[in-house]
Amino acid sequence: MKGIILIFMMLCFGISHSQSPKFTFVLGPEYVLPRHTSNIGFFGNETDGIMNFSLKKDELFINKFDPKTLEQTKTMSIALPERTRNFNHEGIYDIGLNYYWLHSDWDKDNEKESLYADKIDLKTGKISILNKKLFSTTKVAGASILIKIVGKYNFNFDADRKYMLVNYRLVPEEKNDRKNFDKIGLQVFDADMNKVWGSEFRLPYTEAVMDNNDFSIDSKGNAYLLAKVFDSEDRREKDRATGKPAYHYEVFKFSKGRSDFSRTIIEVGDYFIHQTVIIESTTHDMIIASTYSKKAKSNTTDGVFLAMVDTAGNIKKYKNGYYEFPLEEMTKYESARAKRRMERRSDYELPNLVARKIIVNQDGSLFLGFEEFEINITENPPSNVGRRYTYQYRYDNIYGARINSNGKFDWMRKIPKAQLSYVSMWGSMSYKLIADSSGYYFLYLDHKKNMNLDVDEKPKTHIDMHGGQVVVSKIDLQGNVTKDLLFDVRDEDIIFYPTLFNAINSNQFIGRAEMKGGGFKPLLITRKE
Repeated sequence: MKGIILIFMMLCFGISHSQSPKFTFVLGPEYVLPRHTSNIGFFGNETDGIMNFSLKKDELFINKFDPKTLEQTKTMSIALPERTRNFNHEGIYDIGLNYYWLHSDWDKDNEKESLYADKIDLKTGKISILNKKLFSTTKVAGASILIKIVGKYNFNFDADRKYMLVNYRLVPEEKNDRKNFDKIGLQVFDADMNKVWGSEFRLPYTEAVMDNNDFSIDSKGNAYLLAKVFDSEDRREKDRATGKPAYHYEVFKFSKGRSDFSRTIIEVGDYFIHQTVIIESTTHDMIIASTYSKKAKSNTTDGVFLAMVDTAGNIKKYKNGYYEFPLEEMTKYESARAKRRMERRSDYELPNLVARKIIVNQDGSLFLGFEEFEINITENPPSNVGRRYTYQYRYDNIYGARINSNGKFDWMRKIPKAQLSYVSMWGSMSYKLIADSSGYYFLYLDHKKNMNLDVDEKPKTHIDMHGGQVVVSKIDLQGNVTKDLLFDVRDEDIIFYPTLFNAINSNQFIGRAEMKGGGFKPLLITRKE
């Protein structure tokens, strides 16, 4: 009798669910939003509830869901009469025990930029504090998309998630990079969005010499900038005389109550740095993680370089410093011909590698998640409308590497995949990485023929917006790789965006699925205990 009642309830509420040996998924009832709304966040936790924020012109739509049944428990809309054509959604973030929607606006008449925070009450499904102004400044630089300037602000958090750093770059005073000195803004806030400190700084090098690579913040509220500084305005990667890098890196530290900043130089040695980030560890040291190549201007990566900034501001190699990708491990994924070539050279290089995620674990170990990413641009034959180009966005193999707390390169593993989009960057491409105490989970869409590949077999390509299998691959702490199929999106008649999913506890992630005929459904993925 209980089974009959359960089936009846599922039919009534429109809930569908299924399971793999290690995961289950539940699609909740369908809900509808006005046309042309944009999804700006699907977030929450298992205790207080789940919320979806959507935006359309001058109206914000809020939908609240029960985290267990996925039933919609509240829906409301909030008018945004103060919104102008320069209004920008900046993101939804959690800090401490609070959630905030951040948005900005540009007052053209008064030449003033402002950033605002709306505090979200998950329990009631409402906004409890509306339009709290965090700060104002002069015109901020960003990226031009159609008629708007976006990407003006970056947001970073310390390891304990007690502080938020907002960094931005003011519009250059000089258009010539050889003459202009960047002026940046740094604003620090606590978990209640009270301002801790903030200031604007003129950097010591011109734009022609200096690239601002990454910003971060520590648990005391100090802000950091990691910058690449070239030896000259020619911006050469390689010194012609020595053959070594023609640049170095510097760490700038900014603190409350100080109008100046400290600087520490990082020498990179003989290798060429590709991508570099700075992040606070659980022991409150600042970790610098970089990918490197043995060749200048190369699109291949040989390994990872790690350095550490201690609490006194000293920089040293983190553990062993340079970690070359293990030849023995990586060659097993290659063809026999490629293996022989690598073994002759005693070297392994990964093409087009991008670091997507760096996790500092509680025990001091590091996990680095990578992906092969490439944009190919081809010019189409001439036509009456002028030149046109075709863009290909490739999101290929995933790699995960773990360096233990003693500095040993524990393992590096490959998860084969091939994804191609002609639509835009991201879409349903790439992956979402979620970690817990047992390992690292990768959520992504894959081709149905890739579920049982041989170790050296090339994966079939999944094309964006052409169905796909929802897959979770896991690398456990010992480096064992498993792969589970959740469902085929065509069977459920949905469009699935992996990168927009978020964890609500240690074994569940939540997001929304888009129905092909319009409408949406909350989608909950659960790892079995």
